[in-house]
Amino acid sequence: MLYANRSAMHNILNKMGLLKLEIFQSQWFIFGIAGGAIAIVVFVLALILLKRRKSKKAISSNLTHGKDTLDIRSEEDYELITGRIVRVGKKYKSILFASVGPASLPVTIPVKVAIGLAKNKKRCLLIDLDLRRDAIAKALDLDNNKEGLQPKVLRTEFENLWVWPGHHFIQLKQMNIQEIVQKASDRFDFILMNAPYLVSSPDRMQIISAAQAAFICTKSSSEAARLAELIKPSDCVVIGNIQVPHSNLRQ
Repeated sequence: MLYANRSAMHNILNKMGLLKLEIFQSQWFIFGIAGGAIAIVVFVLALILLKRRKSKKAISSNLTHGKDTLDIRSEEDYELITGRIVRVGKKYKSILFASVGPASLPVTIPVKVAIGLAKNKKRCLLIDLDLRRDAIAKALDLDNNKEGLQPKVLRTEFENLWVWPGHHFIQLKQMNIQEIVQKASDRFDFILMNAPYLVSSPDRMQIISAAQAAFICTKSSSEAARLAELIKPSDCVVIGNIQVPHSNLRQ
């Protein structure tokens, strides 16, 4: 009986054109909900992208003055750099130290920062991209004669600190920095990369793409602007500008 009544009602509505209208309205209601959901997703993604751009812009605007500028004048200054790396550690594991030349990035900086992280019980790999001088191996007195035929990370006298020296890249005859960083990510808490000749390096874009964050090391605002512009198109985030005074820091 109920079925018959329902069927009769549908016939009446169909003759009046109301059934088609009801279905038409239902379809538009579904389309409206779907369109609204898509609009919300697009809006959220746009907000995230805008926030990220503003964050990078804010960092860039403070490269020469402000809280993102770090002056190297004492041992406490190295602790500030180490502390900043630890604070961003949940988000950024591979950190690049970049400059236009060794005068703006003395080897003392990445070495002391790496030692500081190691003393804080953070497993740290220090990769030297200074192929001209092999500076980190020399600074840490690593004995090349004890190495095997196959390049591998070298243990230092400091607990939790290992080094991939610059001469390994020469031995391999290739700049496989991305592969090294990727494989090291599971073994180390932090991977630091020393790139004092970043601007002039033919592999500069590959080096930048291997880093999640970077400190630019400069002696002038023009150097800071040049490095920031070089890094800007990548996903690497500049987290500080280390200003090096004219001093007797070891280069």
